[in-house]
Amino acid sequence: MKKLSFKHNNVEFINPFLLASSPITRNAEMIMRGFDAGWGGAVLKTLNLCPETMNNVSQRMYGYKVKSSVLGLKNIEMISDRSIESWVDDIKLMKDKYPDRVIVASIMAEGVNSDEWQKLTEITQEAGSDIIELNLSCPNGVPERGMGSYCSELPHLCGDIVKTVKQVSKIPVWAKLSPNVTSISYLAECCLAQGADGIVAINTVKGFAGINIDTLQPNLPINGLSTYGGFSGPIVKPMALKAVSEIANDHNNCYISATGGISTWQDAIEFMLLGASSLQLCTEVMYKGYDVIQPILEGVESYLSKHNYASLESIVGLALDKVTNYGSLDNKIKYYAEISQDTCRNCGRCITACNDGGYQAISKNNSNYEIAKEKCVGCGFCQSVCSVGSIKMNLLEQAAKVIV
Repeated sequence: MKKLSFKHNNVEFINPFLLASSPITRNAEMIMRGFDAGWGGAVLKTLNLCPETMNNVSQRMYGYKVKSSVLGLKNIEMISDRSIESWVDDIKLMKDKYPDRVIVASIMAEGVNSDEWQKLTEITQEAGSDIIELNLSCPNGVPERGMGSYCSELPHLCGDIVKTVKQVSKIPVWAKLSPNVTSISYLAECCLAQGADGIVAINTVKGFAGINIDTLQPNLPINGLSTYGGFSGPIVKPMALKAVSEIANDHNNCYISATGGISTWQDAIEFMLLGASSLQLCTEVMYKGYDVIQPILEGVESYLSKHNYASLESIVGLALDKVTNYGSLDNKIKYYAEISQDTCRNCGRCITACNDGGYQAISKNNSNYEIAKEKCVGCGFCQSVCSVGSIKMNLLEQAAKVIV
């Protein structure tokens, strides 16, 4: 799969897919099984100089469901509780056995403690890591200690940490940012201004998993109590796409490693079209195993060939010009909805949606559902509720006929 290989800051990638820093990269044995399955690299579970203080609770993961579908995973697991010495041994072992795979050392220190950040950087790069990822965004347990997402809430602190690490780093430095901020683009700007070689977006989205309304117990209870935690999986993909495209649009030629809700090869292509150069996966792997990479690799390769793209680099950011601000959208163009009677199941969802949430443009005539162009404003809500894809949006040539 030659089309999937590329180079970033003299680091060779056999493909753009990395195991994200998480429970799936807890040790070398697990990561190497991922490499055997075809992953191009891995971001280590975040290292710290005082792992003995990372005391996990039990239980700490919860699959957030709507009906029977798991839309996201709440995770309140802490960063790695393994010693830095054991990680050094793991890094050396992995680079010895898999010299063509990219090892990204995720590190975290307290606040802007220069000595800790620099020591972690020197230790991991001397062990053989290819890239340093600064965890400035973990929402679980560490913000109370002036670590993780606490840093993302103070953009200039993130910049100071990047500057500190770059003083001793001999390898590329990525900054992993939190989506739980007012402007992730400004946060990226502060990191890039101090020399960050890349931005990782996003870490998990902070939320609460809910309450059992019969028992009044929180979902994911620890002795009757719970807390806020990071959500990952398909539920966060829209936020991740927004963050990646915003950073890419605002900062030309910024290297972005995207993570957040990537489950399929189509997801990967979307992120690359919006500015990502590499992709990190976690939740999909947790649910389905390391082997999920094969259909993703095959799908991306097939897509490139089908559309005659010579390489991955040729699609990075290709759709960014389609993303703009609201004021730049043409409000003189109008659409209307059209129902295909051949595939319509007469379920009535569109009528309910249009009557109670739209513009009362849909009516039933015998067994057919019809849309009155003079009432339809082209909001698109009916199309979103149709379960069989029988409704499409058409451009209305005579926009003056539409009642707004």
